[in-house]
Amino acid sequence: MKLFLITGLLALALATPTHAQTPAEPTPAARPTPLPKVEPPTEEITITSSRLPRIVRTFVDVATMPSPIGQVSRWKVWICPKTTGMSPGFTNFVTKRIREIATGIGAPVNPNENCAPNLQIIFTERPQEMLDVIRVKLPALLGYHYAPQAKELATVSHPIQGWYATGSRDRMGQLISDNPYGFATTTVEGSRIKTGLRSEFVAVTVVVDLVTIENQEIGAIADHIAMLAFSQARAFERCREVPSITNMLLPCDPELKAVALTRYDRAYLRALYAITDRDTKSPLLKGDISFLMRRFLNEEK
Repeated sequence: MKLFLITGLLALALATPTHAQTPAEPTPAARPTPLPKVEPPTEEITITSSRLPRIVRTFVDVATMPSPIGQVSRWKVWICPKTTGMSPGFTNFVTKRIREIATGIGAPVNPNENCAPNLQIIFTERPQEMLDVIRVKLPALLGYHYAPQAKELATVSHPIQGWYATGSRDRMGQLISDNPYGFATTTVEGSRIKTGLRSEFVAVTVVVDLVTIENQEIGAIADHIAMLAFSQARAFERCREVPSITNMLLPCDPELKAVALTRYDRAYLRALYAITDRDTKSPLLKGDISFLMRRFLNEEK
């Protein structure tokens, strides 16, 4: 089944209980509720020009996993976000915030709010059960993998975690879902440097553990989700050297944590969606992102 069709079926699949003994889903009022959004603290860390290139390159390396064809994936089709698992006030806030960030960084976002979702943001008190359902019923949403790898890939290890279904678009504009068992025909370049293929997201699923993040502000959670929704990183496991929303749930120095996207986060996302769309390998594309990220940071001084 093609990913373009199954993403719209996710809500139905997740509504099916995994076994007969699973307790009924609690009402939204009974779930842990994130705190209201507050304004972020002022960023006061100064980075010298000699340190900036190294810090930027490290930031880009940590935030960007290579795609199955060794490139950098990003959204090229219109993004249609949908948030589930909380009361309408909170889910609407998160969805609206994701749309605002997408517009601000230059990512393509569907203006029709009733579109078929391809970016699923799921809040749940039982994230592993949720991923077990996805693994069995919609394994393509886990991304490129062989069947024996599915259980490990679907293991929840972070409070906020992302899974990426990617595709490769050939030089004729044909988009093929990345699948180790697929045999689709594509048109490629006869070059060792250029492949004729470009990676992009087909569907992204972000799962949030409500129990773990219950004391976090909803605005900070939404911005943290955005970093996973627009760039391929699965989760954030190490502290950045500069203030970043990705440090929010890590044991980092307090001055490096943030409750909203920082200028470093925004510069990275803007650079990711501003680079020239070319069919080259991840190291070259990361170099492009780093160059533009430094330029955007310097423009804000």
